[in-house]
Amino acid sequence: MRDSCSAMIFDEDNIWKILFRIAPPVMLAQLIQAMYNIVDSYFVGKYSGDGLTALSVIFPVQLIVTALAVGTGVGVNTLMSRDYARGRVQRANRTAGTGAALAVISWAIFAVLSSLFMRPYVATSAESPQAVEYAVTYGRIVCVGSLGVFLESIWSKVHQAGGNMRLPMLAQISGALTNILLDPILIFGLGPIPALGVAGAGYATVAGQVVAALITSSALRRPPKLRALSRYARQIYKLGYPSIFMQMLYTVYIVALNVILAGFCDEAVTVLGLYYKVQSFFFIPMAGLQTCIVPLLSYTNAKGNYRRCQAVLVDATLLAMSFMLIGVACFELIPDRLLSIFSQDVRVLEIGVPAFRIIGLSFLPAVPSLMTPVFFQAIGKAIPSVILALTRQIFCLIPIFWGLSQFGLGYSWGAFPIAETVTGSVGLLLYLRQRREWQLYGARDSKQKQKGRISMKMITAIISKKDSDEVCRALSEGRYYFTKMASSGGFLSWGNTTLIIGTEADRVKPAIEIIRSNCSKRVENIPSTMQLPAHSVTANTEVVVGGATIFVTEVEEFEKI
Repeated sequence: MRDSCSAMIFDEDNIWKILFRIAPPVMLAQLIQAMYNIVDSYFVGKYSGDGLTALSVIFPVQLIVTALAVGTGVGVNTLMSRDYARGRVQRANRTAGTGAALAVISWAIFAVLSSLFMRPYVATSAESPQAVEYAVTYGRIVCVGSLGVFLESIWSKVHQAGGNMRLPMLAQISGALTNILLDPILIFGLGPIPALGVAGAGYATVAGQVVAALITSSALRRPPKLRALSRYARQIYKLGYPSIFMQMLYTVYIVALNVILAGFCDEAVTVLGLYYKVQSFFFIPMAGLQTCIVPLLSYTNAKGNYRRCQAVLVDATLLAMSFMLIGVACFELIPDRLLSIFSQDVRVLEIGVPAFRIIGLSFLPAVPSLMTPVFFQAIGKAIPSVILALTRQIFCLIPIFWGLSQFGLGYSWGAFPIAETVTGSVGLLLYLRQRREWQLYGARDSKQKQKGRISMKMITAIISKKDSDEVCRALSEGRYYFTKMASSGGFLSWGNTTLIIGTEADRVKPAIEIIRSNCSKRVENIPSTMQLPAHSVTANTEVVVGGATIFVTEVEEFEKI
């Protein structure tokens, strides 16, 4: 298939060549996306200052949509990249179909909940009655109409998993341009089209998302059957939940900061919202690189090329830092011009100019702070990724921001550079730990090659066919080599999988733990037929299935020829 062939670009020797090939389309798409966010705020700001505050209040809610949609897409992307690396094209297609089904389900749940709780949420972050009404109206429109962003996020990641960055770029550009063109028409009116105000901005946003989804819809695949779908969904969320979790934390801390700032004035909330609009423009290169290295790292890690994984992270980090210097210069030298694009309010400028200069100091340490969680997520290490997200947004930013705000509004902005520096340092330490772990793998393999013969054990594991994919994936990540065979037998005469694993004696127990943690016992209803005198009756019998049967035997001689 085309997608599996496209993935071969990840085998290119020169990492810089890969990045410069796949990153520019993503960066261009995100540039247009950032422009759309800026233009959106620009027109709403011209319409009403309260409208600009409303957009700042709803921004965290839109981030929840992004968290669910993009996080699920990242899980789909990572799982498909692994399947392509192992030649499992059909399995990758089933993953894509599962992702689309999850997108529809997530949208339906979110649309209902956001409609019910929109007004209570808005009341916590705005004081002006007009700003509250604008926020409720805009929020309900973009949330109920968010199906497009859910589907586009999944379908774009499906294309990117196969190395196709151009179609997602075209989709995002087209969606953003649709929004930019419709914004002034729907906000201020044109000819027979009435002026809809802030609601018009919401409708323009939804229209752009639908256009983007339609363009990427060629990634639509048929979902697997319900039982298989739930299994794929677990694997997708297992890989995608760090991204969802990080984005959700992003939302939590913005809501928390809005509540703290609302204690000073609505203009302070507006400044924070404008900062996130403007900084998205300067964070484009890093965001593009984050998007691109996920499938590249996942593909490379599945191949077992750990030295190359390290090179990917280092090269991407250096490239991102070089771009971020532009953002530092703009925030330090022309913060007044950046703010005046959206608002001429004297109070907004008075608060925003010093705030932007302080926050600009966080841009360089933000690179390792944000790149290392993506690195760990791509190689299947969810815990370090979650630790870094918690450190950055919960353990550091919110408490430091609140503590500094006790000395005055101007001091509170210092929480940004402090939080990024601390998180970047923790990320570097975790990365060095991972690198040492990989070096131990390499040293052990070299030692084995030098000896020629080593003491080995053979593990024979008989597991349920339903657990086979998860067990094989976990064993591969643990650097175990095995042979997989289909088998049958046992009380139920169901299909099983037999794994023959050759490993060193000291690695037997970890292998058994991997098998134990990925082979779940469960109760299922099994149809059985009873022959009665007059007819046959089919009844369901509850039985316990799953688990594993394991044999460990000595290997008298082992030699690689």
